[in-house]
Amino acid sequence: MNLLNGINQFLAFINNNWTSILVLIGLLTSLYIKIKNYLSKSQEERIEIAKVQIKESMLKMITDAEISFESWNEAGSIKRSQVIKQIYDQYPIVSKIVDQTSFIEWVDMEINNSLKTLRKIVSSNGKETP
Repeated sequence: MNLLNGINQFLAFINNNWTSILVLIGLLTSLYIKIKNYLSKSQEERIEIAKVQIKESMLKMITDAEISFESWNEAGSIKRSQVIKQIYDQYPIVSKIVDQTSFIEWVDMEINNSLKTLRKIVSSNGKETP
């Protein structure tokens, strides 16, 4: 009798929560596929993915560095070092790049591009205020 009661409770649980269970199964399946796809990529492909993410988050990293060293006007190399350290902390895959010199040159180029964007934003915000 206890077995039938347990089965009845299990079926009632499934009946009451079937949408949540389906959503959870879908999310887990999607997560499994994403992880499997990422792990099947070569190291070069993973590095390219990291570069795209770095490029997208570079403006925020530059802004954070500018805010951290706001009182030091001539602290460009310190800010640059902070951004590079943050990149290596957030994206450990880039430490496996064989040609670190060209990667740092790429980072410097992205920092310069982001600084230009930041200066445009700051100058346009300054013009809008009365």
